[in-house]
Amino acid sequence: MTNEKIVILGDIGTKPGSMKKIILSCLWGMGMFFLSLSLFASPRPEEVLERLVGRVVPDLRHKIVFRVDSTRKSDFFRISKMEGSPACTVLIEGDSPVSAASGLNWYLKYYCGSSLSFCGDRIAVPDSLPLPRTPVEIDAPHRHSFYMNYCTFGYSTAYWDWERWEREIDLMALNGVTTPMAMVGAEAVWRNTLRRFGYSDDEIGRFLPGPPFLAWFLMGNLEGQGGPLPDEWFGRQEALQKKIVARMREYGMKPVFQGFFGMVPSDLKDKYPDAHLISQGRWNGLTRPPVLDPSDPLFDRMAAVWYEEYEKLFGKADYFGGDLFHEGGLTGGLDVAMAAGRVQRAMRTANPDAVWMIQAWGENPKESLLKGLDPSHTIVVDICAEYWSRWQERGAFGGFPWIWAHLTNYGGNVGLHGRLQAIAEGPVRGLKDLAAGHWMAGVGTAPEGIEVNPVAFELGFEMRWRDTVPDVERWISDYARRRYGSSSEVVDSAWRIFLRTAYGTYDGSRRPSESVFCAQPSLKGQNITASAWSQCKIYYDPALFARGVALFLQAAPELKDCATYCYDAVDFVRQYLADQGREAYYGLTEAFRSGDRQRFDSLSGRFLGLIADQDSLLTAHPGFHVAHWLEQARAASDDPRIQDLYEYNARLLIGTWTPFRSSVRDYAHKEWGGMLRDYYLPRWKGYLDYLARHWNDRNTVLLREGRSALRQGDGEGRVHGTPALPVKPVALPPDDRPDSFPQETEWVRANNRYVPDTTGNPADRAVALFAKYESQQ
Repeated sequence: MTNEKIVILGDIGTKPGSMKKIILSCLWGMGMFFLSLSLFASPRPEEVLERLVGRVVPDLRHKIVFRVDSTRKSDFFRISKMEGSPACTVLIEGDSPVSAASGLNWYLKYYCGSSLSFCGDRIAVPDSLPLPRTPVEIDAPHRHSFYMNYCTFGYSTAYWDWERWEREIDLMALNGVTTPMAMVGAEAVWRNTLRRFGYSDDEIGRFLPGPPFLAWFLMGNLEGQGGPLPDEWFGRQEALQKKIVARMREYGMKPVFQGFFGMVPSDLKDKYPDAHLISQGRWNGLTRPPVLDPSDPLFDRMAAVWYEEYEKLFGKADYFGGDLFHEGGLTGGLDVAMAAGRVQRAMRTANPDAVWMIQAWGENPKESLLKGLDPSHTIVVDICAEYWSRWQERGAFGGFPWIWAHLTNYGGNVGLHGRLQAIAEGPVRGLKDLAAGHWMAGVGTAPEGIEVNPVAFELGFEMRWRDTVPDVERWISDYARRRYGSSSEVVDSAWRIFLRTAYGTYDGSRRPSESVFCAQPSLKGQNITASAWSQCKIYYDPALFARGVALFLQAAPELKDCATYCYDAVDFVRQYLADQGREAYYGLTEAFRSGDRQRFDSLSGRFLGLIADQDSLLTAHPGFHVAHWLEQARAASDDPRIQDLYEYNARLLIGTWTPFRSSVRDYAHKEWGGMLRDYYLPRWKGYLDYLARHWNDRNTVLLREGRSALRQGDGEGRVHGTPALPVKPVALPPDDRPDSFPQETEWVRANNRYVPDTTGNPADRAVALFAKYESQQ
């Protein structure tokens, strides 16, 4: 072979000048070869961290040195002065890039007084970098830090581009996340898998839903809604996921992919008549895909193809999500332990090291399901442990590794909420529990939506590095100081009040208190809700909260040029206006029932004015405006027809949720500028006009309201209160009660453009509106 090469080169070299060309060509080829290696080879861990600094705190470039010691068996970071270097050089060490990044964030927070979050940054880098007097080393008491929730991929990340994902992954690293869910691109795996089982692209299109609904599709709750997906979507998401998992792996994170648990298209029997399918019934009026019996020979074939296609696209994974019988799924007489064991066996056939990460939600995972699993290849994520203690009640789920995770947000709703004391205490309580502590595998943050309530998420992430309960009052003061760069006494006092009000931990307060502005109009009074499973009542003293807002706004002259202060000023006044609206609503319903027309008219005007003013406030900040969400959707394509499809899906999710009336209507309600004006205000105005028209026939209205309450319930079999009058089987006059669903549907299908009003300072507008309503008290 070698002689043959010499002869060929010799023959070519007989031409004048050809040897020089050959040498240059070889050098060029070698150069391109090594360049390609440099492009595709994984960067050094220290290089990954240096790039992180360049993106988030470029002023610290060349002032921080990183060292990653992967031989350490425990997760740790260490902050010290770089020996033999100028006094301004900081050395940060860790067992992995994500641990060292956590050390960087700890240094920024507790030495530089900086704050980074998905609700704004305030970065302060002193000219002379502060150093700990002695090296600070912190070992993580928790091996895993789990992040995200299936719903997050619907309510928040559905249309993110790489720039936004890159930012989020950097925040994950800075906050110590080791095991993030990585569900982007799972639809491409589905398409590739189904093609191999005889499905055409048109048939696949009827199965896969629109972008924001893919989250509930992966949970087995629906199929097809909002689809079909255009062909370009698959290429976009595949390319995006490759970048996402590459960056996660550079940091040393272990992404969680979607496992195959048997969910299949409803029409699978048309192609495989002998397949044993278990119907899963309906979920909020939507048809759930059936589950293929894991003992059916077809299951192993489909699972093998699924994992093969996943690995082809995105590489090998050690962790997989996916839940059998999620939120009311039917077992259909299956041997549940057998079924679960076969699902896990298929995972481990694809990767012997595979771990199934199962959500603890409702009654799941059933004890019968866990009986079929190998605990050494299973982790149970208790995703609402800040409220429930399933991990404790079920004794570490019968001896399975488990993760304490807080949920905090539902539906991407905007209301202030965060059970801070519970978030601070829960992981430590789990760690020290005599029965369950041995099995505790980590902590987690599992919100349905993000880009809200940054304080709750910062505390939750930080608990990965704490084995004792922090003094939350002191912690909150430190948080405020670094978020605004001020030691203002009024701001500190305000946050102490917020800790005792909106961010307090109360019995029964699982979810954010919903804004009555976003509720379906009715006379339910204190039983009114915006979504089917929550409440509009609040558990704190609104007068005390208002006092906190007043104190906070006293710092506006000093801090209104601070972006994080502006964000929070708008958020706190938004909550204040929602609280005022709740009281106005309670008053007008009482006035209607008692026949006090003057009070009813006065409070109706105040209520509608509050909605309009809240819209004005939120329009002043892009982070609280519907344009932010809708433009993300349109930016996902350059084709106007596809943009309209994406926008329709985006509006559907935050509006009626389904194209028909269902119990998830308004579940993802948003107090956002533009949406308050065009979606919520018209339906409340129509309803209050209806009540005014029927003032002299209030008994009939109340009878209808009572019947409506009995008919609708709250989605959990309960009824919203008791009708004011007995509901008798009497004939009533024709009902002209306004039906807002057609108007809501019209908004969902519209594509009018929204633009925030950024002409003034948002904090100034917050101060003015707060003063307007406080003067009326």
